[in-house]
Amino acid sequence: DNNYTNIEEVGNNYFIVANDKNNGIIDLSGKSLVELKYNSIVKLGNTDLLQANISSTSTISLINKNMQIVATMDNASIAVEDSYIRIYSNTENKYFDFNGNELQAKEVFPNNKLFAKKIGNKWGFVDYDGNLKVQNEYDMVTEFNEYGFAGIKLDDKWGVIDENGNIVVE
Repeated sequence: DNNYTNIEEVGNNYFIVANDKNNGIIDLSGKSLVELKYNSIVKLGNTDLLQANISSTSTISLINKNMQIVATMDNASIAVEDSYIRIYSNTENKYFDFNGNELQAKEVFPNNKLFAKKIGNKWGFVDYDGNLKVQNEYDMVTEFNEYGFAGIKLDDKWGVIDENGNIVVE
């Protein structure tokens, strides 16, 4: 049907379609697979994923090659790293492989001793087996870097802890 201002094939008989304001995805028969509500839908680097964006809420959705939404996060940013994708906001942090499968932090950072874990509304750190090692008392944390340090945020101020859970910078 002549319902769209733009149609772009993305493979396997799937098409990104656009009307004057929004983008979605249909199949060859015209069936809607991803709702026509996104400001943009683009291929995500050298992955098998699409990134769909809603600008007004900074919402990012990841769509796999079967045109299924595998993740959606509001107020989010996205980073494509060498071997994984990270979607993150002030309250969430998720990792995915290039096919859209969610990864655990211990899969992404196998050499780390501790891993960020949100429990309720606060963040702490668990060991490889999931045992709580640093109390969940922070508003936000980062994963440990290759030098063994992680960022911790409390009351809008950032500090640093080492891989043993000791505060290095208040």
